[in-house]
Amino acid sequence: MKLKYIFKIMILCMVITVPFGQNAMAINTLDKGIMVDMLNQKPDPVKPGDILEVRYSIQNTGSSETGNLVVEVVPKYPFRKVSGSNLIENIGKLGRRYEDDRSKVVKIELLVDNNVNAGQYPLEVLVYEQGNKDNVCITREFYIDVDSESNAEIESISLEKLVPGKKTNLSFVIKNVGNSPLKNAMFSWESTSDLVLPVGSSNVKYINFIDIDGNATVDFQVLTNVNTKPGLYKLDMTLTYDDVEELKTITQAGTLENQKRKTIESKAGIYIGGGTDFDIVFVERTMNGDYSFSISNIGNNQASSVTVSIPEQERWSLSDGSNSVVLGSLQKSDYTLADFGLVPGSYGESLPLKFQIAYTSSDGEREIQDKELSVYASRTDTSQSAVKSNSSGSNNNLVLLTFALLVGAGFVLYKKKKL
Repeated sequence: MKLKYIFKIMILCMVITVPFGQNAMAINTLDKGIMVDMLNQKPDPVKPGDILEVRYSIQNTGSSETGNLVVEVVPKYPFRKVSGSNLIENIGKLGRRYEDDRSKVVKIELLVDNNVNAGQYPLEVLVYEQGNKDNVCITREFYIDVDSESNAEIESISLEKLVPGKKTNLSFVIKNVGNSPLKNAMFSWESTSDLVLPVGSSNVKYINFIDIDGNATVDFQVLTNVNTKPGLYKLDMTLTYDDVEELKTITQAGTLENQKRKTIESKAGIYIGGGTDFDIVFVERTMNGDYSFSISNIGNNQASSVTVSIPEQERWSLSDGSNSVVLGSLQKSDYTLADFGLVPGSYGESLPLKFQIAYTSSDGEREIQDKELSVYASRTDTSQSAVKSNSSGSNNNLVLLTFALLVGAGFVLYKKKKL
């Protein structure tokens, strides 16, 4: 009776402790010796957007050979299948323990979502006999470490060319390309030999917060010396910020420990030189009736192959000759003259006259400037010139007559003395 009673108790305990469904299958299989372990993950930890490589070891520690086994990885967020890869692998039979073919290694590749936060995420692995997936013999979850570090870049610079002596706005766009916010960012820049300097502020700007996929713009007013030699110069930029994911350690005082301050250093080229500016002044009407103008280089760069032309326009026309005059090169503060044969639409008033000045800048670019000048349209007075000419001729005749009279008088006096 006692043995029978003990036997019933043992049966009852077995019924209570044996689980149902898949877990029951897993325990039965584990009793047979099938084991699954994750050997490693590469990279460890993996970053958002990266490809994850996971290696699993499937072993048979039982005393008998297995059937044909299939290993399948079931990806869930933040993991997904890599295009062209395989998440199911048939590893065939595994020999019994102590035999060389008792284990196999399976490598699986997965893509990690771009927007996942840092943490540990489960990845499920199934093992079952080929053609019998409904009876999964083992299910395991392994946790993958994901590191969601923040990352930033200087996305763009507003200025490529800086004209010497001209105050210009210089803007930098800083973009958060990581997967966690940026805090307490500090941006600074400096140029080679301090050729470019900020005006009205320092070369440092602070940014409190940049959200994921967000950006921030920092502006500076800059200036370079008027005598700076044209050329390409280096601009060094430095960005430092707090990685929010690393600011999670609470001290006894209740404050965040900032142990991870990131620094990004980069450089860019900025061209100093480029264009210049001109001034046009009406000088005079020449003797032949042309209008004479003075063209001055009032900028801070040399201008080469300078050509000044008068485009077709109302109220002015060309009397003869070309509408363009080649001036050659003009250094800064240099000037030269250009004459045009012009006929105004009306006289006795100031008329607007348009010019175009084409030149090659110090950076090799062909530039065109439009200028407009108010010019008084006067008529050439030929009668006045004739009067001046006749007056000049009369004066000459008077001189000759006076000279002749003097000579005659002298001759008469000479004769009288001889008598």
